[in-house]
This record gives sequence, C-alpha cells and structure tokens, in this order.
Amino acid sequence: MPPSNSKSKTSPPDLRPLVARFGPALSVDVEEWYHNCWVPEYVDPGARPRLPEELDWLLPQLAEEFARSGATATFFVLGEVGVRIASRLRELAAAGHEIACHSFHHWRANSLDPERFRAEIARAKAVLEDAVGGEIRGFRAPEWSLREVGNPRLRIVAEAGFRYDSSLVPAAFAGSSANPDRPVTLSWPGGAHLLEIQPLTWGGRLRLPAGGWCGRAAAPRWILGAARRELRRGGLPLLVVHPWELAGRAVPGFRTGFARFFHEAGRAGFPERFRTTLASLPWRTISSAAGLATPAGRSERLELPVWDPGAPGAPEEDAQRTDRAAFGVRV
Repeated sequence: MPPSNSKSKTSPPDLRPLVARFGPALSVDVEEWYHNCWVPEYVDPGARPRLPEELDWLLPQLAEEFARSGATATFFVLGEVGVRIASRLRELAAAGHEIACHSFHHWRANSLDPERFRAEIARAKAVLEDAVGGEIRGFRAPEWSLREVGNPRLRIVAEAGFRYDSSLVPAAFAGSSANPDRPVTLSWPGGAHLLEIQPLTWGGRLRLPAGGWCGRAAAPRWILGAARRELRRGGLPLLVVHPWELAGRAVPGFRTGFARFFHEAGRAGFPERFRTTLASLPWRTISSAAGLATPAGRSERLELPVWDPGAPGAPEEDAQRTDRAAFGVRV
C-alpha cells in the first residue's frame, strides 16, 4: 500500500441541507469476505495468499432475495472485484439495481495521499463504467474512511465526476459527530459540488450505523423505527449490507483478533432479521430514493414508489399495521 497521506490545504466545503421528499434506500458493499482492513496481509492483492472467492454465487442469491421483496439496491463495487465479475454487474443493472464505486482496492482513503486516492477512484470508475456501459454516479470509501466532512478527498470525489458520496457516518463511532445527519450538498470554490448521503444510524444518542456488526446485531424493529423517524424528519434512511453477511451457506472467516469480531458479531440469525427489514419498507436505489435524474434526463422518483410519511395522506399508520400483521414487528 502507498504511504500515509500528507495534509492538503483545500478549504472545507460549504454545506447546504436539501429539502426534498426522500425514500428509504438500500446499499450493498460488493467485496469479498477477506476485504478487511484489520488484516494487513489481505489488504494488498499483490501480497495476499490465494483465497476462496464467494461473490460469483453470492450476488445471484442476493439479487433473488431482493426480487422476492420488490427491492432495488445500490451496489458499491470494488474495482478489483468489478474486473472479475463484469457480467454479474450487467445482470444487476439490467434488473434495475444501481452500480456505484467502492474505490479500486479496499484501502482506507485516509491511508492514501490525495493524488494516489484520485488515481484509485478514477481507475475504479472507468472499470465499472466499462462493465455496465453507463454512468457511475455514486462513491463510498472502504470502511467509511473519509470520516469527516472537512476531508479534502471529498473534493477529489466531486472532481472525479461522481454525483454523490456515501462515506460519512454522523457518529463518532465510525465517522464524526460533526458530520451532517441528513442529505446535504457540498460545494467548493470553483464549482465542484457533491451530494452527501449518510448511512442510517440507530440507537438514539449512541448513533450506531445500520451497517456492519452494529447493523447485524440490531432487531428489525430498531432499524425500522430509526428509518421511519428519519423519513418523518426529512432524511433519507440508507441501509448498508455485505453479500457475505447474507450467505445461505458458510463462507470463510478470520480466526482471531478484531477481524474475527467485526466479521462474526451479529451474524447468527441476521439473514432472517434482514428479510423482515427488507419486506417492511419499499427500499430503492440511492439514486431513486434521492430523486437523481437518469442519464436520459428523466426523474426516477416519478416512476418508482417512494413512501413519504410527511406528505398529506401518507399511509404511515396503515403501513405500520401491515408490518405488525405480516411480520410481527412492533413499531
């Protein structure tokens, strides 16, 4: 891996909150089970040993699960993975899912100097656009490693041609408590701008991310309650999952240390809990939930149903009664 970054003098962006009707969004970080920054020998693809790869059977399984519930999702794909599974990505895009960028390697963004980071995301964007034959709008740094809204690499993301980022968790646990907790537009002098869309958090003041081991360990009613509160306050609830978390059969894992904890915590029973969450709201791609225009210039939100509990006549109570009857979820 490249050496640690040097500091940039880029000015922090101006923040402008968005006032819009958002829907619930679902995202998948497409990486192999071994893409874990806590295991240094696995981080560099040139140095790691030959390891079992699981995505070829995990992605079709996940797509079938989403199809059964009528959900669509944004798949944040590592470039090094996208090279290998280009045909799978085309299948996902054809099924109505969105393909987005998770950098090229699973390297923490803050471990890269700004120019190396620029090269990493540009390479990944080109690979993924070639794979799906269309625009790649979204970016998420591995392990949410842009961390805070003042990170100068966010401007690099904007300058690379991405329309939105989803790397900032509004919590000290995985980001910064100073990060915006609802969608905002970031703007820099010279015209660069970027929409920032945050992962959902739950647990009240604890602000635990609804992804990773914190999300796996949560009961569906906690996640759904947080999502509905976010919709009521004008936010965009965004879930984060990984394919290996939802595997219908065993996948390899780590034996010791932090890597084992972060990989295994909350795994027991998670596929069943996730199915309840998946079936309880109309989860959509980030571009659809945020109302971003398609390359053809038409609005996806006009074509896909978005549940807006703040709108007059919104069926919040009916939706909650349906949830309780069908899934036994108390909200």
